[in-house]
Amino acid sequence: MDKVTSDLMICYYRLSSEDGDVARGNVAESFSISAQRLCVQNFLASRPDLEGTVEEIVDDGYTGTNMNRPGMQRLLSLVKSGSVKTVIVRDLSRFSRNFLEGGHYLEFVFPAYGVRFISINDHFDSADYGESTGGLELGITNLLNQLYSRDLSRKIKSVTDRKKLNGEYAFGAVPYGYQKGEQKNTIVIDPPAADVVRQIFQWASQGISITQIAQRLNASGTETPSSYLAKVRGRYKVRKFWTYESVRNILQNRIYTGDTEAFKSHVVKVGSNRTKILPEAERPIIPHTHEPIVSRELYFLARSTVQKTAPKTPTGNTPSLLQPYLVCGCCGNRLVKGKASNKNWRCASARYVPESGCAEVCISDADLQAILIRAINMQCRLRDARLETYHRQFESHASKRRAINARMQRVQAEIHRRQEELMSLYEEHVGGQLSKESFTEKRESLLLAQNEKKRQLAQLESDWELLSAEEETAKKEEQQTSALSPYHEISVLDPILMRELVCEVLVFSGQKIQINWKFQDFTSEFVEQSS
Repeated sequence: MDKVTSDLMICYYRLSSEDGDVARGNVAESFSISAQRLCVQNFLASRPDLEGTVEEIVDDGYTGTNMNRPGMQRLLSLVKSGSVKTVIVRDLSRFSRNFLEGGHYLEFVFPAYGVRFISINDHFDSADYGESTGGLELGITNLLNQLYSRDLSRKIKSVTDRKKLNGEYAFGAVPYGYQKGEQKNTIVIDPPAADVVRQIFQWASQGISITQIAQRLNASGTETPSSYLAKVRGRYKVRKFWTYESVRNILQNRIYTGDTEAFKSHVVKVGSNRTKILPEAERPIIPHTHEPIVSRELYFLARSTVQKTAPKTPTGNTPSLLQPYLVCGCCGNRLVKGKASNKNWRCASARYVPESGCAEVCISDADLQAILIRAINMQCRLRDARLETYHRQFESHASKRRAINARMQRVQAEIHRRQEELMSLYEEHVGGQLSKESFTEKRESLLLAQNEKKRQLAQLESDWELLSAEEETAKKEEQQTSALSPYHEISVLDPILMRELVCEVLVFSGQKIQINWKFQDFTSEFVEQSS
């Protein structure tokens, strides 16, 4: 770790739905970004001893139950680069509501990088605790914040559920074909998109298959839902082509009849990202909540017709080991096995837009598995080599720490001794035993010697911090790659291994592969051409 050379002070502000609905003006002023900023500015004005370059980082609309926020990630990146001297927040709940995760950064990460942390309303300043960050007192505060966040989340969910059952639109993003109404929690028809939706239902009711509908839409140049919504609303990941899934999702969405399915899924646990899909028969239906795009008769006719024309899954066909992870490197769509051969993976979009570059994306299942096996074995070997290097370093760290500690004690003793000599010198001067010239000369000599010892002490402290940072880095790396520990020189893939190690596999034309791992990539990027 590099020694902190910057005087950067980060003022961090956060506001989320946990604190109220920002857009609707229901936020308590005490939680608002402006109120947090004013509090911090007043604090800095009262503390002239806090000098440095001030930078503000804001997370507006992000939960405090985890650290996965753009602003927080930027803050942590600056901290780890050695650029930050001080972090200031209004209170601990703005930094984090997660007891364990927030405590980890405050107790270990910030001290390791020499970062001072100040929480104004909690009257907490890490400089008051030396090497510690407050221990039990800080932990209790963080725990109370976490419990408060969970209780608030439950209350917000209860209010949202009640709005849904009352026929209000409280589902977040508005579906393709509709747009937000002027009245709160309402939706109205978006004419251009609604015309496309009606056409899809008409085609489906006439017995045209979902794949054929997608092909017609692509041939006519009809904008995909994501492309259209990105143009009119922004912040959408654009899909270039209509696919089976994009058409099917429209045909299965009852919202186009003017009815609302109140709960299609529910969160398994408050604070968790895991959801459970409810069976269609168990979903509460709230009728006549908004203007329909298609009639109920057309909706059910289209669905029943599509079900009759849908391709049948061969008996005994089991899900592929690789399919959940395969993505087209050209368009981002999923890969499927072709009808002619059950051995080759192709981009699903190639069926809908044959002339696209996706038609060149093709690789055999056997080649893919061979590449993955080689890649996993390579990652294991590189990881073992890296950890072995760290372990050899750690063996010498103990003796280095003892040597540094002994030198620090000697230097501190020298500093203390020279301080006593300065006091004695001053007393002799005051008592008339030393002339002013002699006092000044001896004093300057002692100060120079003392400053040199202080410089040596600062260097020793820096060396100690560097050793600690190296050990912390190695421990984190080992923890991050713990999923690799059970695997060495594997010869076959299995579902557990894939689920633990692989995030996605991008397949490009020319049989080129890029594997995105769930752990630190020791090769940064693995691109290999199958033989």
